[in-house]
Amino acid sequence: MNVLITGMNGTVAPVLADVFRSHHYDITAWDRSVVSTTDPAIMEAFIDRVQPDLLLHIGMGSAHFAETLARLSFERNIPFLFTSTASVYADDQIGPHDPTVAPAATDEYGAYKRTCERLIQAVNPDAYIVRIGWQIGQAAGSNNMIDYLERHAVTGPIPASTQWYPSCAFLEDTAQTLYTIVTTYTPGLYLANGNSNHSFFEIVTALNTLHGAKWQILEDNRMTRDDRMTDARVTIRPISERLSFVH
Repeated sequence: MNVLITGMNGTVAPVLADVFRSHHYDITAWDRSVVSTTDPAIMEAFIDRVQPDLLLHIGMGSAHFAETLARLSFERNIPFLFTSTASVYADDQIGPHDPTVAPAATDEYGAYKRTCERLIQAVNPDAYIVRIGWQIGQAAGSNNMIDYLERHAVTGPIPASTQWYPSCAFLEDTAQTLYTIVTTYTPGLYLANGNSNHSFFEIVTALNTLHGAKWQILEDNRMTRDDRMTDARVTIRPISERLSFVH
């Protein structure tokens, strides 16, 4: 079995690839320095040469790239998964969000992901679209929460609000959930969030303990928002199983 994955230089895709390898899948990376993401004929020829059993669009790229991958997958009966984001919800949309809530983000990133979702659904009714939250890695170096904390610690105390409830999960748990969804669930829209009831302040305080108390955390409640997502169909390991929270 062969899985074609975009975004292998990013945050989620390499961890997801490891999960598939553990289940004896072969991995083919979509190397955009070699294979076009704008020429449909080249993209089509590449997919036909690779003949993947699954196509996972985890990386960035234009909305047209996402649409073309979704269409080519549908035409070839290849299961297709796209990772979207909790950022599709607008700032004034108060979570927890469930799958019935229509996203309304207008900022550049949120609107981009919303457009990708819409275009994918129009050309591939069998697509898996999974909205994920902020990923918690084990170290800096990619777009994850630990990298954010490391970068902000350089300039002083890290502000963290007790009134902000982010949608988030550990990378390994998100990857396992994505694997489970695309290999066992029926196609559709899913939400994957591992944070049920913890504020950003609680999360970073627990992460600080886990990582040797090397950061200074400052309670700063200027940010008040709830980005959590909930989906009763999705099982993902809660962050509380990896972090020790003080009650």
